[in-house]
Amino acid sequence: MFIQQKITDRIAISHDFFKEEAAASKSSDFHLELVELLSPCHAVLNNLPCQLDSYDIVISKKLPRLEFFNREPFSLRLVSLDFKRQSVIDMLTMANNGLVHDVFKDLDGSESYIHYTGLDNLICHEALNFCQKIAEDGEDDRFLDYELSLACAGFLTELSRHYHARVRLDSSRFPSSNVHYTNSKTRTGMIMNYLVANIQDVTLEKMAEYFGYQPKYLSRLIRQLFDQTFTQLKMETRVAISKSLLELTTKSIEEISEIVGYPSVTAYYRAFKQVAGMTPSEYRKFAREG
Repeated sequence: MFIQQKITDRIAISHDFFKEEAAASKSSDFHLELVELLSPCHAVLNNLPCQLDSYDIVISKKLPRLEFFNREPFSLRLVSLDFKRQSVIDMLTMANNGLVHDVFKDLDGSESYIHYTGLDNLICHEALNFCQKIAEDGEDDRFLDYELSLACAGFLTELSRHYHARVRLDSSRFPSSNVHYTNSKTRTGMIMNYLVANIQDVTLEKMAEYFGYQPKYLSRLIRQLFDQTFTQLKMETRVAISKSLLELTTKSIEEISEIVGYPSVTAYYRAFKQVAGMTPSEYRKFAREG
């Protein structure tokens, strides 16, 4: 197990940070990498700028390059967990958590990660502290791996509670394995990933073709998964993306309108106000003053 705390104003994190620890744990059959924010900052996740709060966690089987930045110094910690036996994790966590199973069992080897937010009750933070305490104080014997597995299973289970409130679908990157054979939580994330990546010209027909569904079936599936129509989901996703761009970039409203796929600024203003209750200009002023 490796935990490193950093205070910085800009950092790019990837699997390279954990290479030595991963190499030293070649006998491990369960490897996990994560970043925990200890103070607010900004990041580029899923190719979009976003705001991260204290105790947010980005978790992956193998972290791709992720950029974190802020005007003022911020603090984060990097955690790597390795276990020689995955049986305890499987038994206590993955069997009842399809999302975790899909991320860590993804056979495509795709760069996937999940962004968890709303963790300010500190349970996950203290669970990581507990894992660290076990690793630092425990001897390398037959009990240590089992004890760490139990602690990690509790940590992953806590992350899975209140899934819809905690996982940010737009800033997570879900595994690219066949959508037909994933659980509903991962399927929701994969649909959102496609929507975000193709927001300029996405249509129900194009999305259905990409996933191998009939449009009518995909329409029903989206209503089932998101409790929205495809049109509602697309509009709210466009507004969510543009909110991040309004807050964290200096792009003009005309540029943002084009980025999120509106044919005219007038149409963009109308959709944004319908969802957010204010115009893009008012939102930018409110976000920056707040």
